[in-house]
Amino acid sequence: MTSIAAEHLTDLQHQLHSPHIRQQVRHPATRAELARLVGVLARYNDQIATGFGAPHSTDTGVQDAARRANILVRQAAHILGPPSDTQALESALAEKLRAASIALGCGLDLLSSHFPVNRGQAATANGTVITASDTAQTLLRQLSSHTATAAHLTQHTQPPTNQASGLLLRAAVLTRIYGQNQTPPPPISAVPLQHTPERIPPTIGEDFTQALAGINASAQRLSGLEAAASVTTWRYLARAATITCDLNFKTIHQLIYRMTELKEPGHISTLKKAAEATCQTGKKWRAIIRRWDEHADHFGHPADAPATDASDLIIRQGRLIYADPAWTPSPRASYRVKAPSDLAPDPDQAARIATAALRTTEACNIIARNHHAAINDAAILDTLQRQRNQPTHRPRRSVSARDLLAWYESAETQGHEAIITLGQAIQTLATDANSHTEEVRLIIRRASNSVEVNQPSPTAADFPAPITTCLEDPQPSTRQPNSHSPTPSARTRTGAVSR
Repeated sequence: MTSIAAEHLTDLQHQLHSPHIRQQVRHPATRAELARLVGVLARYNDQIATGFGAPHSTDTGVQDAARRANILVRQAAHILGPPSDTQALESALAEKLRAASIALGCGLDLLSSHFPVNRGQAATANGTVITASDTAQTLLRQLSSHTATAAHLTQHTQPPTNQASGLLLRAAVLTRIYGQNQTPPPPISAVPLQHTPERIPPTIGEDFTQALAGINASAQRLSGLEAAASVTTWRYLARAATITCDLNFKTIHQLIYRMTELKEPGHISTLKKAAEATCQTGKKWRAIIRRWDEHADHFGHPADAPATDASDLIIRQGRLIYADPAWTPSPRASYRVKAPSDLAPDPDQAARIATAALRTTEACNIIARNHHAAINDAAILDTLQRQRNQPTHRPRRSVSARDLLAWYESAETQGHEAIITLGQAIQTLATDANSHTEEVRLIIRRASNSVEVNQPSPTAADFPAPITTCLEDPQPSTRQPNSHSPTPSARTRTGAVSR
């Protein structure tokens, strides 16, 4: 939205050099649309100054600059007067101003949608990224250009509205100064927008770059998972997540051996914490597999896209850690791992391999987060089975499905810990601040925010509850995995899932 607004404002900047600019600006509709644009700029500064309403303990220079700029912009808006309610505009310049205002307003509404409207609610996982100082600096820098354009246009209006120009120019200079990067390296780097790439089927003989590109593509496609088509798919994805954790655990252990060979003791402790957190995440997924195995039938290899992406991910992860270049998960597959020196010749290469493991861990966490459809399927199966065995009994809530729900939530929580610890290890391994370390920082922020903030969810999005429960006053409760559930087995064979 801000890019669209920038295109409109670039056209306005070109029109500033038109010989007829004074006549166009002094049209009544243009003055009203200038007021609308300045009002939107004031809303931006106000949201940046208050951190979009999110609680924060410290006030930064960026927020102070936005607060001071907001005072100047609101004074200018008062001088310009109220915006117009006219639908049809007679001035081309006024139409361009309105288009810029609408685009900027939509962008602000999208940013604000990540923050709660009512007290007691929590921001989304991306809320921390939006309120970060480096993000605020980028917004202020963009607002500076838009405010300066509005100031130059206001200069051509009739008195006394042209007095707003000086206020807007002061606000533009203020936001430009505080919007600049203060210290190298840059506090924020451009990261490509998350999108769903095309599938890249694994092939024998892929080099390291091709393998990482395939892993990234499969992880992103799994990150866009919405709802699986069947119980068979949910069971398969849980088993694939278990294998992914097992492969990541082995990869991290080989990196620990490599750091020992390179005499890098500073990296070993952080990698050991990441390995332990990854191992514990795998145990949670093994418990989920056992819960799914309690439901008869629905076995096999599903043919839908999520299962295919999970299978591609496992194959490439296996070929990255195992010595066999044609490795596939099967009982007869070779599980001899690569030598640590072959896997990661130097710490920077180790950071890149660990980043691939981080992306796969986040993809598994998104599978765990989107568990509501799986729980509903399990509850339906359990209810149908009880009705078949006891047709005269009234349907009750499924205890096994609720137990499965608790394990999914536990897997997600443990997965957040694995992401944070592995991400911190990668940051100490990386020797340069390039784009992949910036992406690691964003992944850590998303996981940290999910751990710190317990977001309330609508009843319809959580486990189905009776209408009487919904009408009662909500009582705080915590769900924990069944303490009487059998302890997860120490190991799940990687060959449990085959293509």
